[in-house]
Amino acid sequence: MSQSHPPHSVLIVEDDLALCKQMALLLQEINCKPQICHNGDDGIAWINKRTFDLVILDVMLPEGLNGWSICQQIRARTNTPIIFMTALTGRDNIVRGLDLGADDYLTKPFDPIEFQARIRAHLRRVSSAVPHQLIMFGNDEIEIDLKNRTAKVRGETVSFTTREFQILEVFARYPGQVIRTADLLDKAWGEEYQDAKKNIKPYIHYLRKKLERDPASPFWVRTVRGVGYRFGP
Repeated sequence: MSQSHPPHSVLIVEDDLALCKQMALLLQEINCKPQICHNGDDGIAWINKRTFDLVILDVMLPEGLNGWSICQQIRARTNTPIIFMTALTGRDNIVRGLDLGADDYLTKPFDPIEFQARIRAHLRRVSSAVPHQLIMFGNDEIEIDLKNRTAKVRGETVSFTTREFQILEVFARYPGQVIRTADLLDKAWGEEYQDAKKNIKPYIHYLRKKLERDPASPFWVRTVRGVGYRFGP
């Protein structure tokens, strides 16, 4: 079957050869072209060499840089979606991955259908056409460029991960409106994430840290108890 668009480029940095083969086959089924590296140094070399639409990282790599370090280096230069695929479970590891700028965190072993759904969701957000639109809030206190997916807060450019910006974009399109958590998940990340209501809380926390003068007493991203969230007054 012919595809309507060129394959998405996906970098896999993983030392498990069998798992790499499995992921590569699953990615090819959804019109992705994988590039596979088996250690951190090769992964960074490829990142320095070309641009990818998405990166899948193992945390524990046999030599050179580990996944945490690679994630930091990628996020320092681009908002390319990053997914950790690792055997490390537990809240502390998940929080660390998100804090470093990852957009998703999947544990091994993974469900192939869920894996493909999450990949599609991230790629859909990145490739969706956004009209040129610059939105200002609060006497230009917050400036959001939807086309270039950038934002300034009180005159300073602020870096957002892909997942964070997806939420910020929904807020920007519906200022002052109460948005149910389920609707926010659907509009920002897609229907594949309807069962991830608890996972949105860390991202709300990160948005407040980047947008608010006092994150403990938020003005921009407000919780509407039992319902969802509201952006702005």
